[in-house]
Amino acid sequence: MNLALRDVRRHIARFVGTAAGLGLLLSVVVAMQGIYAGMVDDATILTRAMRADLWLVQRDTVGPFAEASRLDPSVEARASAVPGVRRARPYNYQLIQREHRGAVLRIALVGLGWPDDPGHTLPLVRGRHLAQPHGEMIVDASLGLGLGESLVLAGEPYRVVGLTRNALTSGGDSVAFMTVGDTQLVAFDQSAEATLLERQRVVERLRRTDLGRGQPALEDLARDPRWRAPALASPPLAAVLIDADPHRIAEVQATVRRWGDVTVYTQGEEETLLLSGVVQRARMQIGLFTVILTLTAAIIVMMIMYNLTLEKTHDIAVLKLMGAPRGRLLGLVLQQAWLLGVLGYAVAYAIGELLFPMFPRRVLITTAISVIAPIATLGIVTLASVVGLSHVMRIDPASALEG
Repeated sequence: MNLALRDVRRHIARFVGTAAGLGLLLSVVVAMQGIYAGMVDDATILTRAMRADLWLVQRDTVGPFAEASRLDPSVEARASAVPGVRRARPYNYQLIQREHRGAVLRIALVGLGWPDDPGHTLPLVRGRHLAQPHGEMIVDASLGLGLGESLVLAGEPYRVVGLTRNALTSGGDSVAFMTVGDTQLVAFDQSAEATLLERQRVVERLRRTDLGRGQPALEDLARDPRWRAPALASPPLAAVLIDADPHRIAEVQATVRRWGDVTVYTQGEEETLLLSGVVQRARMQIGLFTVILTLTAAIIVMMIMYNLTLEKTHDIAVLKLMGAPRGRLLGLVLQQAWLLGVLGYAVAYAIGELLFPMFPRRVLITTAISVIAPIATLGIVTLASVVGLSHVMRIDPASALEG
């Protein structure tokens, strides 16, 4: 006769309810770890998708993700001329928020250097890559846009031609890939009223200069919406990506480091900057919550096992008086603790399968989490049964003869 199972059958409703409560608590612990793993994966997925050997950003910044970065477009041509560089690509990154069909969309726009970079490195699940320099975009499926659907940005429709999956930022925002030119159009878009006011301010500034007073015809030129001052620079880039010969990456990096207007990072350094800066505080916070919840689960199981053992004090005393082996009595408590842990983890697993896909943040259950979670659960319930085991050891067999 298995004493542990016999006792569980006597209090089946309470035992199952306790296992369900423990499962809810364990599901929160697993969700915390999955959210952190998803956050780390989201933070690095953009850098991995670009498959660049080196990242050039503005001098003394950690851009383009953790900090704003502005590079002159001429850096692309300069980088292409460095010996050992196979290709240099422009790159833009910015966050926008728009309304579409009554829903608010937060989008991280990534500019690709079309035609050299139409998005061949992106893991598409449907559709195709960018085929023209304007009016097309590749979006993550989490954005809710379908193939062929159009999103109006900067007053123009952009058609979705490809879908990716799990292309998210560290903040959980969906990513849309466009050409660099299109991202610049969106970034510098302004209303017609604002454009008219800016032209008027240009005319007023022109009138206060000797050049404007000496050549009044310049005022008409400044008001012309088709005119652009030739001295104005092209819009800046967020970064320039370098693909170098594998055996000459260090040489290219050393050459670029001597330039006074850029800072160069390798792929690994860029990912480290993201994890140590953007994700660091979230990692510490989630880690603290996980520790607190784990200790809470251990204390709850400890009190449950102690109360279950306390209720069986007279029965255990009788068994001791009858000469039951100590190992069997201790096994009574341990087996119940292990059964509680197994049922609790089964409930947590079922909750995860049903609810984790509905979370607003991606919950990534890695192989490590899948292996460590059940082992940790078994360890928690085993340690939590120590109080019950110590009570079993202290029970006096003579107490069985008491009233």
